[in-house]
Amino acid sequence: MAEPVGACAGVDVGGTFTDVVVHAAGHRPRAVKVPTTPDNQAVGVHRGVGQAWPGAALRLLPHGTTTATNAVLQRCVARTVLVTTDGFADVLQIARQDRPALYDLTVTRPEPLVPHERVVTVVERTSPDGEAIIALTDEEIDRVVRAVGRLAPESVAVSLLFSYACDEHERRLCDALATLDVPITRSSVLLPEFREFERASTCVLNAAVEPVMRRYLSNLTAQLPDPTITVMTSGGGTAGLDFAASAPVHTLLSGPAAGVVAAGAVACHAGFGDAIAFDMGGTSSDVCLIRNGQPEVSTSAQIAGLPFRTPAVGIHTVGAGGGSIAWIDTGGALRVGPRSAGADPGPACYGLGGAESTVTDAHCVLGHLDPDRELGGGLRLDIDAAARAISALPDSAGGATGILEVVRATMARALRKVSTERGVDPAGLALVAYGGAGPLHATALARELGCRAVVIPPAPGVLSALGLLLAPARYEASRTVMAAAEDDLADAWAGLEAQAREELEHQGVTSGITLSRVADARYAGQSHELRIVADDGADLTQLLHRAHQQAYGYAMPDERVLIVTLRVVARGEPILSQPPVDWDLGEPAPERSRDIGGAGAVRVVSRASLVVGDEVRGPALIEQPDTTTLLASGEIAVVDDAGNLVVHLPPTTVG
Repeated sequence: MAEPVGACAGVDVGGTFTDVVVHAAGHRPRAVKVPTTPDNQAVGVHRGVGQAWPGAALRLLPHGTTTATNAVLQRCVARTVLVTTDGFADVLQIARQDRPALYDLTVTRPEPLVPHERVVTVVERTSPDGEAIIALTDEEIDRVVRAVGRLAPESVAVSLLFSYACDEHERRLCDALATLDVPITRSSVLLPEFREFERASTCVLNAAVEPVMRRYLSNLTAQLPDPTITVMTSGGGTAGLDFAASAPVHTLLSGPAAGVVAAGAVACHAGFGDAIAFDMGGTSSDVCLIRNGQPEVSTSAQIAGLPFRTPAVGIHTVGAGGGSIAWIDTGGALRVGPRSAGADPGPACYGLGGAESTVTDAHCVLGHLDPDRELGGGLRLDIDAAARAISALPDSAGGATGILEVVRATMARALRKVSTERGVDPAGLALVAYGGAGPLHATALARELGCRAVVIPPAPGVLSALGLLLAPARYEASRTVMAAAEDDLADAWAGLEAQAREELEHQGVTSGITLSRVADARYAGQSHELRIVADDGADLTQLLHRAHQQAYGYAMPDERVLIVTLRVVARGEPILSQPPVDWDLGEPAPERSRDIGGAGAVRVVSRASLVVGDEVRGPALIEQPDTTTLLASGEIAVVDDAGNLVVHLPPTTVG
């Protein structure tokens, strides 16, 4: 049958594998995993698309990338100069003067991306109301341009005090700095909101990774010139290449955000509106709370200790993945991660030269993984190499079982971070497990937390790639207003709605655009806001009372309500409205048994052989091309109408 023109491919570039899911009318979804190419991610993307959809045209290619993330984590960023108001040269160093760990005497703050010697100050000043207190002269502009030029920047960040209230000074400065012919990030465009430190930090992060992102996107479009390429943003939606190139700070949580979007859709279709997304890949584990099928979105996030205030799903990440390396600390205790074997050389069992023991090696030694199984890119497991790597650890480490116990403890802490530590009872949540390694750990973690069930989608190893097909185009326009709740905000709302709609239309979204209003509000005298959904005509005062009651257990109805920032979120229609159910899971393999550590011989079931309504009772292994699900004794996995494995836990383990 001839391949139709107009297929769409979701591509998630991870630390170890690049995942591709292709959707085309009349065809079952196709999924491919290939090793990530760290030196040039575009090469791996091109290779994966070619294997998933050989010789046929693609119409759309939304993708998640770790380009900006890795650039910050590895400090491989552009030489950046910060231009800020006179008297605020130390804004990045002073930060908030809080302590990351209250009782840790050895804790250190990350160094700012821009050192003090690359900060240029400007003699100017604007009031919080937007009035010019100290005028910006042409002579001062010329001096600043010369000073910046002498520092030989590759990128420039401009963040002046109170520029969100009036951007005239920033506009004039940036117009003059354009003669330097380097990328310029203007805070009043990127983040027209108050809090000078967070705005400056966000602005610097953007400027530092912009040249890196532009090179990557240029390479990608050269490799794949035909499809329309979009990029996943941290807020749970996609954006056009122009936006991603000029505002790459919005992509710092690109890949994980796609997985959370898909996890929310999967949970809803399985009958669980409230859930925790649990993504365990090769390098890290990402967890996020889902309420009513939607991931929580905030405007306060960090990467490597550096804050940024762009919309981001509330993901908590720990360095615990399949490639996480087991090691012994100075006290003789076993530790796992955060260092990872990555894609090259990878775990010892990959047979590519890795010699250090990893989580994947532990699964190999315990018999959880099929020794004859072929991984993405044609890799085959080398069980002997895994055993040699683990045997190099001291006996006190506990071998492969000890490695799994330690890494699960790390992941359990992450899951509690987004549930019990926020007052959310896990007994009311399902755990949606995905990523290549997630289903191997899901039921053990759910039992420890007391979750009611585990949901494993049909293709969990590529769920983040699927999320790119389920994610809408998204843009959030914002503006700090500092207004009383009873003030007339109609003009401000209208301006933001026009801005949000215009941006999506500029990105090529011409129909199906929906707008929603969000307000950051607080009681007068408070220092932090709550994010509340504010439909047209909604009573913002009552909304804050309800939100405060839910978040903190009480409200203060006699206090004055202050509306700090208005936001309008514009969304387009996603490529897929719901997760597909007709996955091609390969040819069913006959049922067999395999010895696994601690349980003896257990059933090994091919997921491709299961149909709706089938049950698998543990202990058992359920194998499929992209992952393996591990069921303990007493656990029951049922195939639901959407093809998900829903694992019901024994009642004695819940609570």
